[in-house]
Amino acid sequence: PEPSRPPAMRRLHDLLAPGGRLFLTLRHGPPPEDRQMYDIPAHETVALAAQHGLRPLQHAKDIDHLARDHVHWSSLTFEKDHP
Repeated sequence: PEPSRPPAMRRLHDLLAPGGRLFLTLRHGPPPEDRQMYDIPAHETVALAAQHGLRPLQHAKDIDHLARDHVHWSSLTFEKDHP
């Protein structure tokens, strides 16, 4: 959920050494019936990471390799700024 995202990004930032890299994969599309998921746009994740000192290095979009209808993926790579 939205309120938990900034503290989570802060924690990820704090766990990285300067110059360390963070790789995230975001699933987009309807969730399975038995699971709760949040469809977070990649651009929001990039903006949130930047607010916490993580510089975007890469953003790739990909199809679902299990051929599920209406599901696609975003892969994001960030680097922690040097002090």
